[in-house]
Amino acid sequence: MRVVRKLVAGALVAGAASVLAVLGTGSASAVAVTPMAGGVQVDLTPGDTQWVHQTHFGDTLGALPHPSAASFGQALDSAADLSSKYPDGRVVFTIYGPIDQLNGTMLALQ
Repeated sequence: MRVVRKLVAGALVAGAASVLAVLGTGSASAVAVTPMAGGVQVDLTPGDTQWVHQTHFGDTLGALPHPSAASFGQALDSAADLSSKYPDGRVVFTIYGPIDQLNGTMLALQ
């Protein structure tokens, strides 16, 4: 049962881009999700970045029962906080690896 929970939580963390696209700005969202070898790259729009900052969506993701969730959520909120200070600020992140051992990078862009 523990393995199933880890896999489900990993899928939720990996699917964060889809959640951001739906909840952030609805049908007007232009989140770019690019498949890459072993993972995915997500480029949030400035509007999505503002939404993540205002709602502290990283805290929600950080509460998922997955080893990567807490650090991903903190990094997402920190990057969104920094980028949201600029009119065209946005966040870009990658997620790769097996679902139970996710890795990635997070960039705050102005």
